[in-house]
Amino acid sequence: MKRLHLFFSSFSQNLFSSLMLVVITSVALISVQNVVGQYRYINHSKYIIDNEYLKNSDYFMLDISFLPPEYDKQLEYSNNIRENISAFNGVEGIAYTQNSTAVYRSTNINLSMYNESMRKAFKKQLSEGEWFKSQTETDNIPNVVICGAIFDDISIGSDITIKLYGNNHEITEQIVHVIGKIAYPYLSADYNTISENVSAQNFLVQANIVIFDDNKQTKDLLDKHTILSSLSFSYFVLYKTDCTPSQKEKVRDYMDSTGSYAEYDKILYNTEKEIRENIVKQMITPIFLLIISTVLLISIATLNTYKKLREHTIYYLCGCSKKISFGYLFCEISIITFVATLINIIYVSYIINLYKSGQMGYNKSIVDYNNIFLSIVYCIFTVLITIILPFFVYRKNTPIEIYRRNRND
Repeated sequence: MKRLHLFFSSFSQNLFSSLMLVVITSVALISVQNVVGQYRYINHSKYIIDNEYLKNSDYFMLDISFLPPEYDKQLEYSNNIRENISAFNGVEGIAYTQNSTAVYRSTNINLSMYNESMRKAFKKQLSEGEWFKSQTETDNIPNVVICGAIFDDISIGSDITIKLYGNNHEITEQIVHVIGKIAYPYLSADYNTISENVSAQNFLVQANIVIFDDNKQTKDLLDKHTILSSLSFSYFVLYKTDCTPSQKEKVRDYMDSTGSYAEYDKILYNTEKEIRENIVKQMITPIFLLIISTVLLISIATLNTYKKLREHTIYYLCGCSKKISFGYLFCEISIITFVATLINIIYVSYIINLYKSGQMGYNKSIVDYNNIFLSIVYCIFTVLITIILPFFVYRKNTPIEIYRRNRND
């Protein structure tokens, strides 16, 4: 009973300050991991587009003010622009996709067709399997790469059935064979950005998507059962290795006349700028809160240790070992950090479950259990402080000295 009293008396005397510290530390840890998630996302995006095939490319963005009002004419106009760019000497290919919608397990999904340039440009996307290298389509069962929370339980080599909606709203069930998979956090390529400040974070979104190879058999199948349209009016223009500066200049002049473009090096520069000017700045507030909570923790720990010296000394002289007394002081101080870290772990686990169940949408952040690592490191750091602090206090104040100093109180 005396040990329980020794343990809980500390919290009854410092309840408000302890609760406030738990709240501040929890908010600080959650804020830090949110910014870390954004930092990981933009660096992951940079990793995806960092390959030799894209380094000799430009990102083209069509000027939508030139588009005619009718959808069919818009599609025809954008396709003509793409074909004109492809016809220039020095252009090796264009990394673009065609898109449509379908249904899987009563959930709307996206369908995309990746051409060879697209697969080479985004080859690092793939987590498992392959990009149609050894594709052999028979019996109208095309090979596909899947991405999204809805496909989390599907393994490589499985056959799944998707529902295609045709022009007259007829529904066709189509079996597809899974040969590749993009794992959590389910980030797939997307060109829905028209900006003067293009960075790596503009090219990946979280979505449920089935990716087909852009070949004649797949086109015939999808043209028959669904409506294919351009995913966006933007794409990467890939140059040949022997493309001369003058050839490249002609292509860029044409792109300037129909829209705008961003050079690959400029995209990387904007990415570093985004990290430096925005992501790093966002770290200031949560780190400041974390510093405040750490200072408060040390202050409360120091105050608590000195306040309990006399009581712990009496218990020690009455038979409670110094080891047990020291252990209870450690638990009293470190439990604040443990609670805050536990709250952070529960929060991250909740977010991950929302992502994996498809209930939470994309927010340009990677949240997984690696984010908890910082919380655990912080917890270990503060716990080490709580171990060292009572040790130094007791080293300078023996139980007999404390008892003699306070015997008349």
